[in-house]
Amino acid sequence: MKVHTAELVAGSETPAGDGVSGALRCVLRLSDRTHRAAVLKRGPMDEVAAEVFAAVLLRAWSLPVPDAYLVTDGAVLSFGSADVGYPNLKQVLGLNSLPPGPAREAALGIAMELAIMLPTAPLAAACDEAIENRDRNLGNVLWDGQSEAWIDHALALGRGQHQRDINKLCAMTAGKPEQERFTRAAIAQALLLDRAFPSETEDVMSATATGVHGHAAFVAARLASLGNRLVARFPAAADLLSNP
Repeated sequence: MKVHTAELVAGSETPAGDGVSGALRCVLRLSDRTHRAAVLKRGPMDEVAAEVFAAVLLRAWSLPVPDAYLVTDGAVLSFGSADVGYPNLKQVLGLNSLPPGPAREAALGIAMELAIMLPTAPLAAACDEAIENRDRNLGNVLWDGQSEAWIDHALALGRGQHQRDINKLCAMTAGKPEQERFTRAAIAQALLLDRAFPSETEDVMSATATGVHGHAAFVAARLASLGNRLVARFPAAADLLSNP
């Protein structure tokens, strides 16, 4: 369990894509002086700390999250995520290029079906519930046809209170034949999450310039009732997912 550090190669930034977070593709110089393609997100320190904490913790829980970096960016610190080169599920299905209507609704349904059928999706649902990630939209699920990666946790850990209180992966199973299988798998994964890892992650974070933000206690409180929380997240067939 480690927080990687890196320096931004000045002038390497380019727009990263269709998100609303202002993410930039860039090149990082690592501590061993090698270079790494990455996605850079600038923001206040509490956002940077949340992203780093979540990435380190979720990787410890075996969720495929790209390597995270605490990036020296001029006079400030930013968050960097290794650029794995996978498209997100919106891009895979071309959702942003489709006008509202039946074709877009069909593509949206396929994208959600893909999301919940990914091998690590039940684990992702359990992790999202543990860190209170309300923003698992199709744009932050990456997939190259074989492997998936889960990104963007800036609004987890209590930072998404302005959003609807929903576990989107659980909601995506509404009315689908996979719901029962997914429910069982997500609850099983929740039971396997190592309860010591949040405090171990905080110990690692305390040695960095981000300091401690109470994230370990926040996650520990949710872990105490995680199974019941997940059971309550799975919708009846009539429920709808808004803003996937």
